[in-house]
Amino acid sequence: MSTALCDVVVVGAGAAGLAAGRALIEAGLDIRIVEARTRAGGRAFTDSVVGQPFDAGAAYIHFADRNPWVALAAEFGVTLEKHRGWGGGVAFRDGRRLDAGATAARRAGMAQFWDAMETAREEQPASGASLGDLTAGLSEGARDAALRFGQHAIGEEPERIDLADLIAQWEGPDLVAPGGYGHLVAAAARDLPVSYGVQVTRIDWSGKTVLVETTQGALRARHVVVTVPVGVLRAGGIAFAPALPAATRDALSGMTMGVLSKVALAFDGARFGWPAPSDAYALGTGFNFELFPFGRDLVIATLGGDVARDLMGQGDEAAIAATLDVFASIVGGEARQRFVAGRTAAWMRDPFAEGGYSVVRPGHGGARAALREPVGGRVRFAGEATAEGGSMTVGGATLEGRRAAAEIVEALA
Repeated sequence: MSTALCDVVVVGAGAAGLAAGRALIEAGLDIRIVEARTRAGGRAFTDSVVGQPFDAGAAYIHFADRNPWVALAAEFGVTLEKHRGWGGGVAFRDGRRLDAGATAARRAGMAQFWDAMETAREEQPASGASLGDLTAGLSEGARDAALRFGQHAIGEEPERIDLADLIAQWEGPDLVAPGGYGHLVAAAARDLPVSYGVQVTRIDWSGKTVLVETTQGALRARHVVVTVPVGVLRAGGIAFAPALPAATRDALSGMTMGVLSKVALAFDGARFGWPAPSDAYALGTGFNFELFPFGRDLVIATLGGDVARDLMGQGDEAAIAATLDVFASIVGGEARQRFVAGRTAAWMRDPFAEGGYSVVRPGHGGARAALREPVGGRVRFAGEATAEGGSMTVGGATLEGRRAAAEIVEALA
């Protein structure tokens, strides 16, 4: 690394970092992008098990009517498909399919939950109430729906999710990338000056320029865009000198990282009598299963919240075994005989993520906006955590990278 002055150092080559880098280069600026991992994409990552690809992180192109990845996919020649929708799966409890009465009760609870969410959107409550508070006085079915939504959509328990922040999230149609959302995001790194395997350890913003210290030397720039996840910042993965302002520290303390996790199970072609694709919900276990997506010989389990913290904390082998046990309770013991291999996506154990994505704690509804504020006029944070309505998504992170780049271009004009 050279300490020769450049215009901008971008820390991180996830969606936000790549978007910022691309916009800055298009503006004619001299930039460097450093990435701790040996690959681009961050938490948008297409992994594989026995040659079968699956999105270990982000999988859905949310709010497709405004998501920049729709246009980027067309630019990169990547085909997208409409997501088949939510809620059409088969629910089980204790390995038994719910009967008609239990299914009707479950659907009624879900409808009550979504009605309560819509009412909250109309009333726009102040930050302070949690997702759990929303259904505290409602039916058991509504409370269960809130629990499942918190765990499987956010990766956190409902009582730890700020309701005002949640209902501010953009809505819209969902698309999927059959070839992998992670592969699509990684394509955006082509021709960008990314240095891989370079971990930033300290950012000194005390002078007129910023010194970025890394495991491979130091860089000096007029501006810095920090796109690492909130979990890394909260864990002290990067030191700042002087310390970050109180408002920025308060913003970080107002957010945590959800632990939405996945376990991919590969089989030898068996379908166990199920159509491909399909969905199964193992109520009471914390597992949702997506069976044979895109016709592949895979079953993708998702889990989040404290269930994921406990299971993923036990290690890969235990997590795969537990997932296979629950799946076998649904489809039968043949699943064990036809099982080939498994793979986990435990972002909470990734030191460059420290979790799935940012979650605002109840009462800290202004945290995302506060984190967007420049530090010393030279250090900016950008990513899904600062995206407000687009938070917790790749699309939102991308828009935030562009936002940070535009601010710097204006500052240097």
